[in-house]
Amino acid sequence: MKKKIIIILPLLLIIGFSLFLYPSLANAQTPECKDVMTKLTTNCRIVPVCGDKGCDLCAFFSLVVNIFAFIAFRLAPPVAGLLIVFAGAIFLTSGGSEERVTQAKKIFINVVIGLIFVFASWLIVNSIIQVIGKSVGDFNPQSWWKFTCSG
Repeated sequence: MKKKIIIILPLLLIIGFSLFLYPSLANAQTPECKDVMTKLTTNCRIVPVCGDKGCDLCAFFSLVVNIFAFIAFRLAPPVAGLLIVFAGAIFLTSGGSEERVTQAKKIFINVVIGLIFVFASWLIVNSIIQVIGKSVGDFNPQSWWKFTCSG
């Protein structure tokens, strides 16, 4: 029992302190970012500010883009890093147990597959829309991700 505490306590401390390596700052007033590249490089507000007329469909699409940018580029990398560290800790503390080594390998492979899905999701959606999309009115499948909110 004491040996388990000696192994688990430092592991929990390392995982706990590693949460502070990637801070997500809480700013009182963050800029509202207009383009996707700015959303990826700065701390932008997630919920868009609506004008006097209230929120419309364009604000909803802006919210969806902001949520995707937050999950893909601010949340997924640190969570994946923690899971890789966790898999490495399981691998190092396996003590030759085939079951624990297999568990660590499964975690690592699933993290890599998950990151591939997160980062390739836009590419997949873009490819599908461009293949089956058709230009109708203002909609252009070549630039479906670009929209301008008025107001």
